Amino acid sequence: MYKNNEIKKASYILIIKVMFLLLISYNKNLLAENLYVGVASNFLEPINIIKEDFKKETGHNLIIINGSSGSLYSQIMNGGPIDIFLSAEQNLPKKLEKNKKSVIGTRFTYARGELKLWSLNKVLFDKQFPEILNSHLVKYIGIGNPLFVPYGYASKEVLEKLDVYTKISDKLILGKNINQVFLMGYSRNLDLAFVAKSNIISNKNNKKGKIWNIPQNLYSPINQDVIMLLSGKKKSGAFKFLEFLVSDNIKKKIRDFGYIVE
Repeated sequence: MYKNNEIKKASYILIIKVMFLLLISYNKNLLAENLYVGVASNFLEPINIIKEDFKKETGHNLIIINGSSGSLYSQIMNGGPIDIFLSAEQNLPKKLEKNKKSVIGTRFTYARGELKLWSLNKVLFDKQFPEILNSHLVKYIGIGNPLFVPYGYASKEVLEKLDVYTKISDKLILGKNINQVFLMGYSRNLDLAFVAKSNIISNKNNKKGKIWNIPQNLYSPINQDVIMLLSGKKKSGAFKFLEFLVSDNIKKKIRDFGYIVE
């Protein structure tokens, strides 16, 4: 009899625990929000992983709007439905503060990017940087459009400081975002490509290619800032996402993609 009572008691406790977990799950789904997040192209793969982790932990769903930082900024200024903006630099988020399009006090640097020169053209593998830029073997060099793409602006800085920008300007192919530049290089339509370190790390295929490091003193730091827009202020999930972005676990995942995170 004593054992039967113990078994019944344990069963009741188990049922209560299951009901409690179901109730938590129900409430999480009931309160879940859709958050519209504008994300710079170089950060697309990391954000897709962060999206899944965030949904598991909070129930909130991230709807990703991907593009160059410049194009996303234009969408925001024209009233596009973006709650949070993850830029590939910090000047545009700063402008959003000045234009009163954002929530003051929500901007911070979530990652710092690194610029690399990359190629799949084997005849160039034994060349050195920066001499390779002047090689007669190089016909096409890809960079992001400096007007809209932060990594493209950094690439232009490098070429100007090396005093070769004007000389090789006819070889330059401009991409609308840094991912497009990488894909053009990957499909061998470019001899050289100025890309983000994260592009190379995200490439899970066997086409590793050759990577040339670019000294940090040749371009301004690529501090990637996030900021909450006014529409995000109305959503509790937006505040939770910013907290989630600086958690130790997420910081580690961002570092794994080749970014510098303080």
